[in-house]
Amino acid sequence: MKYLILLLCCFTALAACSDDTKSCDQDTRTFANARFRYTKPGTTTIVDTVMPKVTVFGLGKDSLIRKQRGMSGMQLPLDANNDTSRFYFQTDSTRVADTLTFAYKRQPHFVSAGCGVAMYYNIDTAWSTQNVVKSVQLNAKNITTINEVHIILYF
Repeated sequence: MKYLILLLCCFTALAACSDDTKSCDQDTRTFANARFRYTKPGTTTIVDTVMPKVTVFGLGKDSLIRKQRGMSGMQLPLDANNDTSRFYFQTDSTRVADTLTFAYKRQPHFVSAGCGVAMYYNIDTAWSTQNVVKSVQLNAKNITTINEVHIILYF
C-alpha cells in the first residue's frame, strides 16, 4: 500500500510539472504596418500605389529595407526603449528622402509564461518632413500583435 501511494504521488508530481514555459505558439511581434496611397492627378480619387524602389532604416539603427522594388507597404519596428521612433524613408534613389517620426506610449503586455512580454504601442502622433510624403494618417493607433494597417502614407 505504501508503494502504491508513493507511486501515485510521483505520477501526480510529474503531471504537475508540465513544461509550458519552454514553448510559445503565439505571435509576439508588434510592427507598425504602413500602406502607400496617392491622389490621381486632376481628381480627388485616392488609390493604393506601389513604390518603384524603397529604402528605409531607423535613424541611428540598422537598415530595414534597402532598394526594395515594388512595395505597396512596409512594416516598421517601433523602439521598445523610447517613446519615439524615427525612420529615414526614400522612395527612389533620384528623389530626396523623408524622415518619418512616430510618438507613442509603450505598454508591456504579458502574453504567457512561454512567450513572455510583448510591447504594445499607442501612437499619439505621426509626421514626416514632407519632402516625399505629403501627409501621414493614423488608421489604427493601437499596435498589438494583430496584423492590420496602422499608418497610411500619402504621396
